[in-house]
Amino acid sequence: MVERYQPDCLYCAHTEKLAANYIEIEPLHVATVYLSRDQTHPGRVAVVLNWHVDEPFQLSEVERHEFYDDVAHAAEAVEKAFNPGKINYGTYGDTVSHLHVHVVPKKPGEADWNDSFVNNPADPKYLSDAEYQDIVEKIKANL
Repeated sequence: MVERYQPDCLYCAHTEKLAANYIEIEPLHVATVYLSRDQTHPGRVAVVLNWHVDEPFQLSEVERHEFYDDVAHAAEAVEKAFNPGKINYGTYGDTVSHLHVHVVPKKPGEADWNDSFVNNPADPKYLSDAEYQDIVEKIKANL
């Protein structure tokens, strides 16, 4: 049995590092949507499972469907708010093993359009608090 809370986990413990990298937007059914502070791709979010598992196969079939429904719901909200050409999805876990999916909207013409998913761009784009709040509201309006 996998422990559903890991005190040393970034997402379980809601650490200062989490707040330094993400802004909570809204809890959904079984996951919470967080805005990435790096807005190299406007509207980039992470959809984080509300309890700790390392891998999707550790979820029951129902939980897995609920989680990926939340991912799709968040991606749809990002699509409506930002109208990207494509949304990339990244599930890694080698740095933070807690199940989460990065939802990264991309537009044709961006420097990395033809590149694979970019998790850590060389030149991250950070915004003012007001700019972050504007993005949060745009996404929330579509959740």
